[in-house]
Amino acid sequence: MTEAQLVARAQDGELPAFEELVKKYQREVYGLACRIVSDPEEAKDMTQQAFLQAFVHIKSFRQDAQFRTWLFRIAINQCYNYLKSRKKFGDPVDMDTMVLVGKESPESDLVSQDNRQRLYAALEKLPAKQRAVITLKVEQGLSYQAISQVLGGTAGAARVNYCQALKTLKKYFHSEDEHEVAMRPSAAVAARVPRR
Repeated sequence: MTEAQLVARAQDGELPAFEELVKKYQREVYGLACRIVSDPEEAKDMTQQAFLQAFVHIKSFRQDAQFRTWLFRIAINQCYNYLKSRKKFGDPVDMDTMVLVGKESPESDLVSQDNRQRLYAALEKLPAKQRAVITLKVEQGLSYQAISQVLGGTAGAARVNYCQALKTLKKYFHSEDEHEVAMRPSAAVAARVPRR
């Protein structure tokens, strides 16, 4: 059964059809929520809330858009509402279980295996909208046009947010590397420090 058929059946009130849509997108929605709220437990709640809202409002979904895009928009709105009400970003996501990009992506130089934890720490510092754009572009593979449909605004604004987020991440890595170099004493200085 195609996705369009599942959506049509779900709109007619068939619960098994909606459950199939949940199975298909649950992991992606959860990953997106994890990136935005930075708390695995809260992300589970956001995922459930997103699917609940999708179920309640599925009759208003027009099939001229992609169901996935519509669902991501609901999930992101749930996450934004959570962040606004709680005014916190939560604990970091378990870095070892999450993967940001595949090996063949253009951003792969930014996320070597050694830099994964540094990357997630840097993502925590980005504004929620930039984190969402990075996640939608890199992990979900959405185009700027699709991102603009999820987040609102234009494709150009999505591209600007993405580029700004990448620039901020690169600055973070660059300044962190300089800080590490500054923290290591040179051999000449180390030789002059008296030992006790």
